[in-house]
Amino acid sequence: MRLPPAVHVTLAASRRAAALIVALAACTFVAVCMLPVEPAVLALSFVVLAVWAGDRLVVIALRRGPRAVTALWLTADRLLVVRMGHGGLVAGHVRSSSYVGARITTIVWRPDGALRSRALLILPDMLPRDDFRRLRVLLRYGRSDDTQGVPASQP
Repeated sequence: MRLPPAVHVTLAASRRAAALIVALAACTFVAVCMLPVEPAVLALSFVVLAVWAGDRLVVIALRRGPRAVTALWLTADRLLVVRMGHGGLVAGHVRSSSYVGARITTIVWRPDGALRSRALLILPDMLPRDDFRRLRVLLRYGRSDDTQGVPASQP
């Protein structure tokens, strides 16, 4: 059986991700404001939340900075290579806990030699429609023979 071709996508900035991050930070701040805490603690929590939201906006929504994933290559055997914001390439394998949906896709992957897995959020406005479809199909139906074995249809 011939493997399908690898998918290469370049991730763009996402307005949806920016809106979701801002909404999440605003809701969290409103929830913290409801707590009976001192004004100094409230001010500190606002600063911490603003720094977190700013960092997530830059890394996830704008795809800038050294920790941002700017492009990825995915093969049918679930090998993933990502290009980081600093230009370096990191290879790893996609984990089975990844989620593939029509509106949101999360890729959980473990870089080779790392102890922890990483998660990568992909929204439809980050890449062209056809690339998003091909990426989702390969994530959903790609398999790793090392961990999942030979498909039942192929003795």
